[in-house]
Amino acid sequence: MRAILRGAAPIGWAADPGIEVVRTDLARNIPPLNGVGAVIHAAARLEGDDAAQMRNTVAPSAALLEQAAQAGTRLVLVGSISVLGTDALAPFDLVDETTPTEPRPEARDAYARAKIAQERDARKISARHGVPLRIVRPGAIFGPGRLWNGHMGLSLGPLTFGPRHAGELPLCWLPHAAQILVLAATRPQTEAVEVIHALDDDRPDRARYLAALGRRGLPLGWRGFDAAAGLLTPLGPRLPGLLRRETLRARLMPLRYANARAHALGFRAEAGFEAAMAAARGAA
Repeated sequence: MRAILRGAAPIGWAADPGIEVVRTDLARNIPPLNGVGAVIHAAARLEGDDAAQMRNTVAPSAALLEQAAQAGTRLVLVGSISVLGTDALAPFDLVDETTPTEPRPEARDAYARAKIAQERDARKISARHGVPLRIVRPGAIFGPGRLWNGHMGLSLGPLTFGPRHAGELPLCWLPHAAQILVLAATRPQTEAVEVIHALDDDRPDRARYLAALGRRGLPLGWRGFDAAAGLLTPLGPRLPGLLRRETLRARLMPLRYANARAHALGFRAEAGFEAAMAAARGAA
């Protein structure tokens, strides 16, 4: 495996004979990809404005995928379920790969806009060169050092303010995400473009998640969150992401999720939620 990184490699990679580490900035230099069977592009910036997202996520992604496609390499893009829209969804609807993407990216945060642009560019590159593309959209990935996510609500000290409902958290434990990505890169593909949601089988609600973390939550009615965001809508782009109605609904609306396509690819869960969280906390 060849790992192309901008920063330092994780501890242990340098001594692993199965990993070739290449340090470079994809915005300036892309190593040759001839002979590579598949490219899994996982790099993205989680924070920053549109300019930062374009510079660090969208432009390097397009450049890498273009070069990989020119070499005839299978493409696997690590997307995000943040690209999905909620306009057509009602509380507790089932979300899967057929759920439409956000029709108004300008109403969302810069990260969601960047991931939407990534998918758009990847589809164009795949079609132009006739190479297969799989877009794997993980939910909120958790693992060592990353136990919190935007679907929980607002965290103020020891308290968490979040919606009171039994909607599922769209979680993906890190080892499960890795398993699905390897399957996406190695399993036969019949369609030119396939979209797969990477989600755990055991998806807790917020109360169960907080209990596993040993944290206290102050539950509030979902409708109150939604109504408050609606009142702030006239302020538009000046609002922080979670105060924009479209972003708030994408993160906090009570929904159910499906991962049947991941299972059709060969995914098999290695642990339930509590065991996965215990492993993540123990390794942190």
